[in-house]
Amino acid sequence: MRFVKTLILFSFIVVAFSFSVNSNVFAQEKKISEKEVPAAVLNAFHKAYPKAEIKGLSTETEKGKKYFEVESIEGTKHIDLLITKTGNITEIEETIPTDQIPGSVMKTLEAKFKGLKIEKAEKVTNGAVSNYELVIESKAGKHEVKLNAAGKLLKSEKIKKDESDESD
Repeated sequence: MRFVKTLILFSFIVVAFSFSVNSNVFAQEKKISEKEVPAAVLNAFHKAYPKAEIKGLSTETEKGKKYFEVESIEGTKHIDLLITKTGNITEIEETIPTDQIPGSVMKTLEAKFKGLKIEKAEKVTNGAVSNYELVIESKAGKHEVKLNAAGKLLKSEKIKKDESDESD
C-alpha cells in the first residue's frame, strides 16, 4: 500500500512539473492597449504597412523572449507582425490569394490531399525564410498544413469538427 501511495505522489509531481515546463516553452499571449506599446513598435508597423489598420495588439513570449504582436488588415489582406520592443520585425504572417502559392507547394499538396480545396492560405516570413500555412479540405478531411517554399511538408494536423469553427 505504501508503494502505491509513493507511486501516486511521484506521478503527481511528474505531471505538475511537466505543466510548469510546458507553460514556459509555449507562446504566452496577453492582449494590451495601444498605450502599452513602445513607440518603436508602432513606428516599425506604420513604416512597413502605412495603409494597414490595427485590429489587435498583444504581447507574446516565445522561448523566453518578449514580442509585440500587431494584428492588422489592409483591404482584404490580414497581416500579423511580431516586433521586438526596439522595432525589429521578426515575423510577418499575411494572408495570400491561392494563385500566390508556389508551384512546389501546390504539387506536394495535390499529391498528398486528393480533391483539395484551399480554405485559407498564409505566407509566414521569418527573416529570409518563408513558409506557407494553409487550411485545406480534402477527401481525407480538413487539415492545417505547413510547408516550406520548396514544397516540403513540415506539419499536417487534422482539424476536429469543433475546432473548424474557430476564427483566426
